[in-house]
Formats: sequence, C-alpha cells, structure tokens
Amino acid sequence: MNQQRSVGVGLSCILVMSSLGCRANEFSQTFWNPFGLESSFAPQKEPVRIGVTGDASRLWNVRAWWDLDERTPWTEFRRALGRHLNRPIQVEQLKPFQVGLQLESGRLDFALLDDDQYDEVTGEVEGCRVIARAQANDNVGLIVASAKSDIERIEQVSGHRFSFGPRGDPVLHFGAAAALDEAGVSIDDIQRELIPVATLQYHLNAMESAKEIVHGLTPAGVILESDYNGFAESGGTLIPMKLSKDQFRVLGRTSSIDLGPFLAGPSTDDELVADVRSFLVNSATETPAVTNALGIASFVGVE
Repeated sequence: MNQQRSVGVGLSCILVMSSLGCRANEFSQTFWNPFGLESSFAPQKEPVRIGVTGDASRLWNVRAWWDLDERTPWTEFRRALGRHLNRPIQVEQLKPFQVGLQLESGRLDFALLDDDQYDEVTGEVEGCRVIARAQANDNVGLIVASAKSDIERIEQVSGHRFSFGPRGDPVLHFGAAAALDEAGVSIDDIQRELIPVATLQYHLNAMESAKEIVHGLTPAGVILESDYNGFAESGGTLIPMKLSKDQFRVLGRTSSIDLGPFLAGPSTDDELVADVRSFLVNSATETPAVTNALGIASFVGVE
C-alpha cells in the first residue's frame, strides 16, 4: 500500500511540475503547457533588452497606447522573439542619449532608432552593428468628421465620440491616437461609450468606421486614405450602402512610420545577433502579427 502511495505521489509531482513548465524553457509549448505560459517556478534567464524611443515614431509613444492595459505595439514582438530565442524579452522606451549609454554599458543588447538618432548614438558609441532596417508601410489614416457635423478641426473632436478601427491597429488605433494627441486631444477628452461601459469605440475595419461616421451617432473618426480615395466625389447613399467623399470632412492624416536601423550593441554576443537578425528578416512571412502590430512592412537584413 505504501509503495503504491509513493508511486502515486511521484506521478502527481511529475504531472504538477510538467503542467507548471518547471524547466529552463519557460516559453516551451508542451502538452501540459500548450500556450507556452511562463511559470514563476521556472529558472529565469537573463532578458534580452531592446531600446526604442518615442521620438522615433509617435505611433510607438506610450501616450498613444490608449485603453490597452498591458498591450502595446511591442506585445507581439516580445512574445514571438521570446519564443524564438527561448528567453524573456524587454522593450524599453528611452531617450536617445539613454539608449547610447546603455548600449555602451552592455545593459541594452539592441536598439531600433530612426536615422537621425542612429547618427547621434553611433557618434558617441563605437562598435554598434546595424543588423536590419525597418521598411515603411504605405497605409495612412485620415482623421475625418461627418460633413453634417460642426467639427472643422481636429481640436474640436474634444468632447465627442470618436470612431477607431480595430483595437491595436497601428494606423486605425495607434496612428489615430497619436494624431489626436499631437493636436492636443487627450484620452480624457474623448467621450466614452456606454456599452461596453466606459470604453473607446472600436470597429472591425476602416469601412465599418466610415459607415458609423456617416450614418451613425459618432461625428468623427479615422478611416484609411486608400478607401477614401476610392470613393466617388458625391452620390453616397444608405440603401444601397455607398459612401462618397462629400460625406466626410478631412481634418488631418496619421503619421507614417519612417524608421531606420535595428542595431546590436558593441558587446552583444555574435550568436545572439545572428538569431535576432534571422527572426527580424523572416518576421513578415513567419510571424506577420509582429510587423502588422508595429505598422511596418518588413525588416530587411543588413550583414
């Protein structure tokens, strides 16, 4: 009986430890841990740290991460790169001079900057290596108001409901938030929705946002410039649904993401550099959620 009990306890321990992922690979996806969840019992590896700056793209500034709790434009990137490297990933928003100092000290392993910031950082820090460049995405959003409304400038969006596209979209959420913020319209200035309670208004895509602005109760929002350019000059109708340019008043545009090099610090391990370069170059095809969330087309490798 005691022997059977010991065997049962032993098996139970194995199952519990397996379900918790108690192994060095805290990102592994196993039968017992199908989602690759991190375990507080797993040995923690030293994180790979990547520096970014809000100045490089206002779309990535924390002030534009509205209504997202812990989710940011970097969430998919951190998760996918963490699985690829089997290590925790930290993305830290810093000032350019802080990026330079921390690359030089070895605290930061990598950084993603624009070209001006790259010149500033590498002018002070020797030995940084460019391993990839972010390629711009052509998608641009228009901040618009219904032609029937009294809103003629972005600042006048304050106090009104605002129609965003999908939550987390780099153009229809982050880009619109950044454009509003730049015009002085803060998160607290946007009228919240009643259902779900106290949330911002999100839609499945830009066309649904456009329909709400023209035919709904929301006087302003964001749509895709490419959709707007495809509308007829006039003649929009509700039935059948047909949108036209004269139903909108264009207030402004979202900023495009114009980034430069992804660089490795002077003391970053060569094997780690090669692994991260491989991940970046293949991300657009193998993990498109990463580049989609960042609002870029792809990363191109630089040897």
